[in-house]
Amino acid sequence: MKKYDVAIIGGGHNGLVAANYLARAGKSVCVLEAREVVGGACVSEELVSGALWSSCSFIQGMLRQEIIDDLELKRFGLQSLSPKLQGFALWEDGDHFMLHQDVDETLRSIQAHSPEDGRRFFEFGARLKRFADITRDWLLSDPPSRSEVFARFEHLGETDLLNEFTVIAAGDLLDRYFVSPRLKAYMTFLGMVSTWGGPQTPTTAHVYGYHAYGQFENVFGRWGIPVGGMGSITKALRRGAEEFGAAVRTNAAVDEIVVRSGRAAGVRLKGGEIIEADVVLSNAAPSVALGKLLPKGAVNDDLRQAAQSIDVRGSMARIHVLVDELPQYNGFGPGLGPQHCAHTILNATQDNYEAAADAQKRGEFPDDFVIEGLIHSVTDPSVCKPGQHTLLLGVQQLPFNLRQGTWDGHKEAWTDRVMETLYRFAPNLRGHVLGRNTVTPLDLERTYGLPGGNIFQRSMVGLENLFSERKAPGGDGYRTAVEGLYLCGAGAHPGGGVTGAPGHNAAKRVLADLSGDLAPVRRHTELSKSLVDVMMDTGIGKNLGYQVAQNKLLRGVTRIFSKTR
Repeated sequence: MKKYDVAIIGGGHNGLVAANYLARAGKSVCVLEAREVVGGACVSEELVSGALWSSCSFIQGMLRQEIIDDLELKRFGLQSLSPKLQGFALWEDGDHFMLHQDVDETLRSIQAHSPEDGRRFFEFGARLKRFADITRDWLLSDPPSRSEVFARFEHLGETDLLNEFTVIAAGDLLDRYFVSPRLKAYMTFLGMVSTWGGPQTPTTAHVYGYHAYGQFENVFGRWGIPVGGMGSITKALRRGAEEFGAAVRTNAAVDEIVVRSGRAAGVRLKGGEIIEADVVLSNAAPSVALGKLLPKGAVNDDLRQAAQSIDVRGSMARIHVLVDELPQYNGFGPGLGPQHCAHTILNATQDNYEAAADAQKRGEFPDDFVIEGLIHSVTDPSVCKPGQHTLLLGVQQLPFNLRQGTWDGHKEAWTDRVMETLYRFAPNLRGHVLGRNTVTPLDLERTYGLPGGNIFQRSMVGLENLFSERKAPGGDGYRTAVEGLYLCGAGAHPGGGVTGAPGHNAAKRVLADLSGDLAPVRRHTELSKSLVDVMMDTGIGKNLGYQVAQNKLLRGVTRIFSKTR
């Protein structure tokens, strides 16, 4: 029987990222994935016959460029495209605005919607980027303590910035910056991702601030689409891991973590096979790894109960719709247009978010829905046949446990209701649906291993779920209370989304521990203010920056300052 240096539970993107770094460091690695395909929630599947879909995650906007470069993902097949139109907000009366790659176009669109908010949007973006610049090195580090976080912002004179993007409610954050209720409602969506609550729930601003780390090819706030869907990321990760000697096994569900003399010693698969290893990394959620996979007696009852009680509330659902005609949105003519390229938000109002939050607590569905959408096939036609399109829809703020019945019993009727909402915005689609598939919160848990249907493996709301507190009960950072057992998934620092950061950080922690270096693994970046930050501290500077950002002829200057540091 072969013994490995490291066994990794779960072939999601973080497990594969960890496998790559460990294999490149010369460690023997075995990745064990329960499903027939690697990827976890970062996967491409034929959910509707004849078309390929990003089943859960669907945008490449958080994956760290450092990881893409370190692991040579482009060499292993990852190709991604970024549409020129990045965001599109639409209301039933045809009112809309668009977010473009070029800032000047975005500002003009927002000004046309709300003249007072163009400048406010620019200033908000600069503040959001400042927040990301201050905290970005923590993404690829062992988690900082809460006191370290507060001390850094205090040292830089940015306590207001910390409060705005970490502590307060998303609704309060956006009220500080914007006038238009519709602009605020559109922007609220990012704070509601897999959230239990609504715009007035404290610390939902952090869910918004966390998305500030979004970038594509080192451009702040930009996103792209992997050709072939999100599974192209995990396919490239698998190829890279295997080239450096890692074994990646599918249909290999782990039944139990083997513990001998108080130390993780491998895993036992369903069916009885033992995989021996000196170290075990769990890409499974902390509530699963410590609450279900550890044998009785490996940790005390209090720690096991604490793991099983980790807050996993906050879920969502995806609907994959194959159509033979592009949506003709209210206020737009027929035919392909930029509105079909963007990440789209339909029906965003604060009342809808608040009603969804109330219904969520009752275990019910609201009367109306805020819907996100993306037509992958417009940017990447390879995923379906000519003349067809893959329309992906998403709804947030959903309950996992229903007051009456289960998601299996409500799935089709609930999907019908969401589709009826869509038809209010694109009436032409009625009669042009070739097929559909819904991934419910229950499916997220049952099929994709996400407890409670939370795509982040645990809540991202509340300081008790952030930074050094985002750990296993009784653990420290990526280490758990069991020696040799580490977390490497979204339930660890810094959190969810397709970042690759937890996998990167866990691998670095394991390598440091194996070498005898127990000190925190930290990145250190220059925290001095950029020229834009200095400018934005003064009224004259803000005005100058806004004038530059509006000027089409100065796009080159704006693009330079949009680069992440």
